[in-house]
Amino acid sequence: MAVVGAGLAGLSCARVLRRSGAYVEMFEQDRIIGGRMATARIGSVSYDHGAQYLTARSAQFKAYLDELNATGYVSRWKPHSAAGIDGSGQMMPWYVGTPGMSSIVRPLAEGVRIHTGRRVHTITRVDRAWYLWFDDETKAGPFAAVAITVPAPQAQLLLGPVADIGESLRRVRILPCWALMVRLDQRSLPDQDVFSDMSDVIRWISRNNSKPGRTARGETIVVHASPKWSREVEDQEPEIVAEEMWSEVCHVLALPPVRPSQMTAHLWRYGLVDQSLGESFIYSSQHNVGIAGDWCLGRLGEHAFESGSALGRAIVASLD
Repeated sequence: MAVVGAGLAGLSCARVLRRSGAYVEMFEQDRIIGGRMATARIGSVSYDHGAQYLTARSAQFKAYLDELNATGYVSRWKPHSAAGIDGSGQMMPWYVGTPGMSSIVRPLAEGVRIHTGRRVHTITRVDRAWYLWFDDETKAGPFAAVAITVPAPQAQLLLGPVADIGESLRRVRILPCWALMVRLDQRSLPDQDVFSDMSDVIRWISRNNSKPGRTARGETIVVHASPKWSREVEDQEPEIVAEEMWSEVCHVLALPPVRPSQMTAHLWRYGLVDQSLGESFIYSSQHNVGIAGDWCLGRLGEHAFESGSALGRAIVASLD
């Protein structure tokens, strides 16, 4: 079996396939796995620059988080609020990976052969077997089935040989999101760990080192820009975006003049689902190919986990 994309959806799909006894190979275009669950490391400092926390609405995902909690891979996060109460305003408990969000996907990768830095640009089917083609003109295969768990626009390009599936992805809309990672030598933010919807530019500010298992002198901060502003400056240089975002943060939080010792911006080109597919996954038993991702159901990490797991079960059932 082949899984394209090693984010939470792809890894949860791979776990289901692996537990069924299948041999699974994963192909990820980035150098690290996890997608938006990844943890960025700049020097000796780490940042959760993608997903900030997880919640669990379904019994299936709650069971997975409980499993991670028991083994130390996740902890409950109760950020200090404006009212001075830890965890206030949380309709559901917030969970974070420890020591970084990337810990959430590590158990899913067990027993799976993962190839990083391998961008799949074409899939072809020959004699009921699938082959994957890469940028360096090499290929992998044959595979009995393929699970595609990359963002919808990229999945649509890969699904050229299966037009009936690819066409259904046209209704999915995913917006960009600029993320800013900042390290300050001295504690400078107000006595609050999370700020949301601060301006037309800034959607989220968090004190990253307030999360369990993080250690840093001074403080580390993660900022997410609004989708609208991110789209307007999508093609700007990261250094320019970083300066503009930090200037806006200083303005909305009324910070004293302070120059970060680290400041880096990263564009999540497919960062926020605006219009989902409205189905858990799509799988063609005729072609033995399917798609999954958070964007199938919504925008939450839980949606990615459920979508990938459901696709894995569909593949297993079709090949029994």
